[in-house]
Amino acid sequence: MKIICTFTLLMIPGVLSSISVTGYSGGGVSITCRYDRGYIDNEKYFCIGEQVTCSQLIKTKEKNKWVNSGRFSLYDDTRAAVFTVTIRDLSERDSGTYQCAAAISWDIDFYTEVKLNVVTGE
Repeated sequence: MKIICTFTLLMIPGVLSSISVTGYSGGGVSITCRYDRGYIDNEKYFCIGEQVTCSQLIKTKEKNKWVNSGRFSLYDDTRAAVFTVTIRDLSERDSGTYQCAAAISWDIDFYTEVKLNVVTGE
């Protein structure tokens, strides 16, 4: 049985937030990241690594439309000021640190840290 866990994160400028997420090998997780309404028009993205070395995995292209890239999907719901990232077909090698991010300026973005732990389970 595959289980999808949903977690909501809040992205507020000046506030560092972090959450731990557990997923099961072969299953998927859905991560919902909230952002300040002032950033509705900004690009949102999901990346792997620490803030300084974060490598983008997927980013918004159009508002209120799903974007798919391999096992990753992203939807920016500007009416609700949230974006949702789904990771499918998890494996233990997906465990690590990720970031939900809103592009704010050329040198500073706002991040919410996501610690993903993928375990083998039924």
